Amino acid sequence: MELNELIPAFAAKLEIVGLEARNGACALEIDGIPLEIVETAGGKALVTSAIIGRPPLDRPDAFLKLLLEANTETLGPQGAAFGMLPDTGEVILQWRVTTRDLELDAFCAELETFVNQVEQWRLALENFRPAAEEAATREEEAPIPIMGLGASGFISV
Repeated sequence: MELNELIPAFAAKLEIVGLEARNGACALEIDGIPLEIVETAGGKALVTSAIIGRPPLDRPDAFLKLLLEANTETLGPQGAAFGMLPDTGEVILQWRVTTRDLELDAFCAELETFVNQVEQWRLALENFRPAAEEAATREEEAPIPIMGLGASGFISV
């Protein structure tokens, strides 16, 4: 299904009035998280984006290193990646999913997984302490925490 078919079906399933895709894009909010879904040229994939936040002021390099490692170790195989908005410096998470054979239930599951990841990474940013600082307080080395995919939860709109 393409975006112009998925969004009305998604809205009907959740009884959301007025939600629609325009010009290959849709903006919505789930669990207080603003999302943007954009259809790629040719309608072969959907890219969902959400802002995670700004890197911590005291050690932005350590947090950005964590995100880069997550891009390859955790998120890469799932079609997700972190980026940074050039005009604001905010970290975003983007999730790409192909539209071929994508039905409503699979779309809902993908969206739920994405929202759960955004929530986990926002929490990680909020509670971030570089591993070296954390280890120093415990007088031992600590590994860099990497969030996994697989959080469960329910989307409420």
